[in-house]
Amino acid sequence: MSRFIKKVIDIALLILFLSGLASMFIPANVHEVLGCTFILLVIIHNIVNRNFYRSIPNGKLTKSKLVNCVCLMLFSLSLGALMFSGIALSNYLFADLKIPDIINWRALHLASAIITLFVLFVHLLIYANRYIKNKAFRITAFVAFAIAVSSIFAMPYLDRWFHKVEVDSAQIVDGKKLNLNAKVMTIYFSRVGNTDFTPDVNAVSGASVMKDHGEIIGNTQMIAMMVNNTVGGKVFEIQTVDKYPASYSETVTIGKNELNSAGVPILKGPLPDLSSIDTVVLVYPLWWSTLPRAVEGFLRNCDLSGKTLIPIVTHGGGGVGDSLEVIRRSTNARFITNPLDIYSSDVPTARSTIYNYLDSLRLK
Repeated sequence: MSRFIKKVIDIALLILFLSGLASMFIPANVHEVLGCTFILLVIIHNIVNRNFYRSIPNGKLTKSKLVNCVCLMLFSLSLGALMFSGIALSNYLFADLKIPDIINWRALHLASAIITLFVLFVHLLIYANRYIKNKAFRITAFVAFAIAVSSIFAMPYLDRWFHKVEVDSAQIVDGKKLNLNAKVMTIYFSRVGNTDFTPDVNAVSGASVMKDHGEIIGNTQMIAMMVNNTVGGKVFEIQTVDKYPASYSETVTIGKNELNSAGVPILKGPLPDLSSIDTVVLVYPLWWSTLPRAVEGFLRNCDLSGKTLIPIVTHGGGGVGDSLEVIRRSTNARFITNPLDIYSSDVPTARSTIYNYLDSLRLK
C-alpha cells in the first residue's frame, strides 16, 4: 500500500478520534458510528503497518524505541477499554447486547479516552521527531503536551456542562422489580420542584436537570422515579418555602450561605406520615461536599426511629462527601452506611445500578 494511502488513514484516524472527543456536541448515534469507524481504521492501520511490529525485536533498543513500545501497549489497552465501555454504553448500534453494569462504564469510557489521547500525542511526537528538529520540535512538543494536558482537565468539564441531557423516561425508568419485604417511601430533594425554571433552561447533567420531551426533570427526581419503579411504595418531595434561583451559580452561592448559617430552610408542609413506613430511601444531591441544608432540616423534623434509611446521592465527582456524618447527627434512623452514589452524567443509565444496589441490601 502506498505511503500516501497510509498517511490518509493516519489523518482520518486523528480526525475521527478528535471528533469522538466532542461527543457532547454531536448526536449519540453519530458518536457511536464514528467510534466504530475509528476502531475499524485502527485495525486497518495496524495491518498495513505490520512490518513495524516485525522490526521491533531487531536492532538496538533505544530510549525512543522503548517509549514508543510502551505507548503502543498503553494505547492498545486504553483503546480496548474504550471499545468495550462504548459497547456497554451503546443505546443504538449495540443496545440489544444488554451488558450488565458490573463497573461504571461511563467513567471507564471517559478515563480511557483521556489516556488514549495522551498516549496518542506521545506516539505522534516520536514520529514527528524524524521530520521536525531542534527548536521547532521543542515548540511542537510543548504545544502538543499543552493540548493533551488541557484536554485531560477539559473533557470532564465539557462532559458535565455541554452534554445536553435529553431522555425518554418511559424507556429508562421501567425495569426489573424488587420486593424489599417492607413498606417503602422514597423521599427526594431536587432543584426541580424548588425552582421556577424557564422552559429553555440549559438541561445538562452538571446543572442537575434533564429534559423529557420538553418537560424539565431533576437528576434526583429521576433517580427517585427509578427507585419507586423498582421497589414501589410512596414518593415524597422535600420542598422549601423559598424557591431557589434558576441560575445554577446563584443556587450554589445560596447553598453555601445556608451551610454557613445556624438554621435550616423552612420547609413546605405538611411533612409525610411515616407511621406505617418501614424503609425510607433518601435521594439527595451533594451540595458543597455535604448534605443540603433542606434535607438536613427534613431529617431533624421527622421521627425516623425504628426505620431503615437508605441514602442515594447524586454528585459531580465528590462521591458522598461528609453527608453520612450529617445524616448521623440529624436522625435516629438505622441508616445504611454503604450508600449508592451516582455521578450526574450517569443518571439516565442508572436504572439497573439502582436495582442491583437495592437487591444487594435485600440479600444481607
